[in-house]
Amino acid sequence: MTNRPVIVPVIMSGGAGTRLWPLSTAQKPKQFHALTGALTLLQQTVLRCAQARGFAAPIVVCARRHAQEVERQCTAVNTVPALIITEPCPRNTAPCAVTAAQAVATQHGKDACVLLLAADHYIADTAAFLEKVEAGLKSAQNGHIVTFGARVTGPATGYGYIRKGAALNDQAFAVRAFVEKPDAKTAAAYMRAGDYVWNAGIFLFRADVMRDEMQKFRPDILEAATQAWSAAAKQGPCAHLNEKAFAACPSDSVDYAIMEKTDCAAMLPLDAGWSDVGTWPAIYDLDEKDQDGNACHGRVTALETKDCLFYAQDGENGPQIAALGVDNLIVVSTKEAVLVLPKDRADEIKALLESMANPSP
Repeated sequence: MTNRPVIVPVIMSGGAGTRLWPLSTAQKPKQFHALTGALTLLQQTVLRCAQARGFAAPIVVCARRHAQEVERQCTAVNTVPALIITEPCPRNTAPCAVTAAQAVATQHGKDACVLLLAADHYIADTAAFLEKVEAGLKSAQNGHIVTFGARVTGPATGYGYIRKGAALNDQAFAVRAFVEKPDAKTAAAYMRAGDYVWNAGIFLFRADVMRDEMQKFRPDILEAATQAWSAAAKQGPCAHLNEKAFAACPSDSVDYAIMEKTDCAAMLPLDAGWSDVGTWPAIYDLDEKDQDGNACHGRVTALETKDCLFYAQDGENGPQIAALGVDNLIVVSTKEAVLVLPKDRADEIKALLESMANPSP
């Protein structure tokens, strides 16, 4: 495209992925694991937005304790991040977005475009994803904050939804509403309606636009994040955000802080096999199955068993899982713990962890 602006991928590598416990932990969350192939989710994300595909070198935002792991995994796929920004504490995606905008403006100028995306999502069709990002550039250059809505393929209750409005151009739509995670009945109604998409949490915007909208709607976040960035300690490839300033920053998401308030929102439908890989059933859905519908990782023996996910950490070097006469189970075995539960109760893992942390007397 003529006068194509630079696109800087800013990869958010935060969160603990607790719904994928016991494999995903605060020490090593899900983006650092190879859940959907030979490469980790972080490595897949980095390569999806490689410089060979027309992107600038990526910026990765992560917890300080994960900086070395980020650098190691990027090096393993021959990628050198332009910068690794470390957060001293979690503050959700809005502070991350404005910090990213300031980092990109510093490196490439205020008109550069930021592609803000999560390190722990899966996209089956990279070509379709890249085509949609290119299509979104027109809207981003014109001052929109573009969000990408993944095609709804089932009545999922684990995703937020976006209701699309009127067409803005041949690719983009206005946003009619952002909708929280629905119950099953409501999710089925959204699917039937046909004008809803899943909120994929991917954004494309000019650096100056995000800063201006943050100034308009959340100046408190802008001020604290700016102070944390301005006082960041540089150390090798890392910029460690100032702990005191960042800890004082309010915690909020891009959706709540900006997208639900701004007149600049635009949505592009994305049909690229997106998943946030947020639960064990999501892993099961993406996996290859045997003739009985079982997805097996590592040393697994399953007899008279159907539609189960068995995950033994460390592959053939890990523990043996043996199952007989069970259906629709999730069994995950790591060095630290074993998880067993029905597939349809996977959303209750957080409650299980809370019970473990606070056992009844």
